[in-house]
Amino acid sequence: VVPAVRKAAFAKDVATAERLVAEYRARKPEVTPQLLEAISWVGRGASFAKQWDTAEKYAREALEGSQALLKTRKLDAESSLPLALGAAIEVLGAVQDGRGDRGGAVTFLREQRARYQGTSIETRIQKNINLLSLEGKPAPAIAAPEWVGAKGQSLQELRGKVVLAFF
Repeated sequence: VVPAVRKAAFAKDVATAERLVAEYRARKPEVTPQLLEAISWVGRGASFAKQWDTAEKYAREALEGSQALLKTRKLDAESSLPLALGAAIEVLGAVQDGRGDRGGAVTFLREQRARYQGTSIETRIQKNINLLSLEGKPAPAIAAPEWVGAKGQSLQELRGKVVLAFF
């Protein structure tokens, strides 16, 4: 179900994503990491479409379901659970930002980063903090001990130019 829901989410077809999850639940009502990942994709699709109420509904369900499963298993024991949890946190931050509360979104994300410090989703949460808190500010210095190919120019040398960096 996850690939089909993900495809609908990227197309901003929230109704199809919701229908796919509902049909899957009818066949398999048990809450599993795969179901939560699909639910998180509905939330992401709704956030892509700026349907904030729907995005929040599904993100909260994915967050709460993931937290319930974490009582009996480790986050990184399989791939679907960290994907579901990370997406839920990401979408809830986007919902707050989309509703005009960027500061609240950054605070929420920082709290979640602290909660999940040392797990595979910590860097994902930090990426979202950076997206919200660094927008419109000068790029931070890049500390890269190794380069593929020739060493790039410094940010000072690139000032005023459009730059695309691959990491």
